[in-house]
Amino acid sequence: MSNLKRDDRSPNIVSKLKDNFKNIIFYLLLGIVVITFIYDQILGIWLAGSFFIIYLVSYLITLSSKRKLLRIMQEYSIISDIDVAEKLKRSVEDIRKILYSLAKNQKKKRWLVVFLNRRYIFLNENGVERFKQFYKRGFSEKLILENLQQEMKIRSRAEVKAIENTLASNNRLSN
Repeated sequence: MSNLKRDDRSPNIVSKLKDNFKNIIFYLLLGIVVITFIYDQILGIWLAGSFFIIYLVSYLITLSSKRKLLRIMQEYSIISDIDVAEKLKRSVEDIRKILYSLAKNQKKKRWLVVFLNRRYIFLNENGVERFKQFYKRGFSEKLILENLQQEMKIRSRAEVKAIENTLASNNRLSN
């Protein structure tokens, strides 16, 4: 059991170190630009422009990876972050960061991202609609689970409750 905890924490440490390294590089480059600008304004402007273009390209790559991720996930009625990471051959931490950013702005989206037990679950539009249909019929969590287990890969009542809570918190469930 201690190995499980150690393995579970190590990706967080690696992720934090990577983020800290990115911040250090950013501030180092900013310092180089400022110092260069003090001594040679034209070279400083060129460096600042170059770094801005590099940052813009990295932002666009991240944006396109979100779109690619959404396209792949929408093929499945329900899929977890671990399954997505396996399909895309990317780290689970990268997928979780993207899903976290998607989960922040999902009030007006047709799909749903749910966070449960330190993992993310994605439901596409059809999965959300099926859940809403069962909810509107007045089914209990147990009945919703039984029906959704037949149609989708939903595993537990906790997932049903998390989906219900996320929909309710985003004002997407009618009473």
